[in-house]
Amino acid sequence: MASWTQWLHSAPFEWQFRPPQPGVESVRELLLSVLEDCGGFECDRLRWRVHTAECAQELWLLRDATFQVVASQHCQAQAAQRINALVPAFRRLLPDRLLHRV
Repeated sequence: MASWTQWLHSAPFEWQFRPPQPGVESVRELLLSVLEDCGGFECDRLRWRVHTAECAQELWLLRDATFQVVASQHCQAQAAQRINALVPAFRRLLPDRLLHRV
């Protein structure tokens, strides 16, 4: 009970919003453009995840989900082509060690 009353009388939590890194918005727009001709629940959910991503690394990790959505509505070759076209934009934001698989 003591911890509950301590929490109740503690200072309110302050949200700390950080502006996105330079270049993140352009990559976000590119990723959204890949989904432009796709629709449905999964696509809408993915768009929300892209919009709420805070850094380039989060956007990089959404590539697989993007591939899945595009491949399900078009084909795997089209999805691979679209995802591969995004890599140069990510090269400007992320270190090489994150862009290459070991």
